Amino acid sequence: MNVKIQSFLFISIFWTNVCFAQTFDSHGASEVLPVEPEPDWVFIGSSLVDVMDNKFLGIAGVSGGGMGSSFTFSADNRFMFTVESFYSRGNRGQRTDTVTIFDTSTLAPVDEIIVPPKRALMGSIDGATALSDENRFLAVFNLTPATSLSVVDIERGEFIGEISTPGCSLVYPAGERRYLMLCADGGVLSVTLDEDGGELSKTRTAGYFDPEGDPITEAGVRYGDQWLFVSFGGMVHPLDVSGATLQFEDSWSLLTDADRDENWRIAGKQHLVIHQATSRLYSLVRQSEEPLDDPGDMDGTEIWVYDLESRQRVQRLEAVPEREDEEVRATTKPPNMTTGIGSTSGDGASGILVTQGDGSVLVTMGGGVSVRNAITGEYIHEQLKNVPGSGRLTLRNQAQ
Repeated sequence: MNVKIQSFLFISIFWTNVCFAQTFDSHGASEVLPVEPEPDWVFIGSSLVDVMDNKFLGIAGVSGGGMGSSFTFSADNRFMFTVESFYSRGNRGQRTDTVTIFDTSTLAPVDEIIVPPKRALMGSIDGATALSDENRFLAVFNLTPATSLSVVDIERGEFIGEISTPGCSLVYPAGERRYLMLCADGGVLSVTLDEDGGELSKTRTAGYFDPEGDPITEAGVRYGDQWLFVSFGGMVHPLDVSGATLQFEDSWSLLTDADRDENWRIAGKQHLVIHQATSRLYSLVRQSEEPLDDPGDMDGTEIWVYDLESRQRVQRLEAVPEREDEEVRATTKPPNMTTGIGSTSGDGASGILVTQGDGSVLVTMGGGVSVRNAITGEYIHEQLKNVPGSGRLTLRNQAQ
């Protein structure tokens, strides 16, 4: 197929994505998806794909305004949530922010909850929203530039209120009705809600990371009762959220002295993921003589795998397969206009994801989407076909 025609098709798919939601069976006919997702269903941007069977399942009808947050799912798997922004004159005029609720069986929006028009317009990044561990209260990170949280009761379908969080940004679940936020001075803010979703307490603890010498990225991953955040310099900072107060644990390095001498660095937008059952941590890395202003500005060229119990590297994988057909590579990695996430430097992978449970697979976004066995690293699909565009990788079955 001609490159111009393929480019046109990608643009057409994008605008279809903007305008309506649809799910499809293997023959292209409309279908209703089961409520309980298969373990290998993954959202690539707003497109739902069975990555094991290489099957496109449908598109969620998110707004065309861009900068939508990633999806969060209800405990019963019937609904999923994202935060959107709309303007009365297209890209200008009066702004309205909503928590939009989708039916997971049809991927169509079924309801919305209006929230203050303050959410951070940062695209689909980690920490933009967080659902409490009891699966009731959704916190939305606001940036105006003052920082705060909007709290929404998704059971009742109503906005509860706003909590001021000066100097602290992004939001992550850290208990039944508790969230953690990262602060500009290197500390952590703990925000706890009461039974009705109002502010119960806020506790700020200093000294989690060095914001000047070695800041951390927003791409934290949860491992049991811990959150793991990695610094630009490759230091892993564990944060225990099991107790009444947050506890900082000893940091450790993804990089040896020899790795640093060879200029290996953290890279990619979604650069950290965990396979829970085997306690394996996967990290995107690349070589760069100069420090990166933001690891997300450059793709990772390798995936390094670590055993979290021993904190030792156990495997090195290429980030993307070598492909002879450069035309295919060029036409399968346009940036996703709905999420703002796509291949960055173009020579590796911008994101990784691991499905959980038996037969887990490692999904890599970079020059297309590749799928391999999460343990052996052997390719199952070097390139998924019929995947429209690119975008943030989100596991559909988040209860795994």
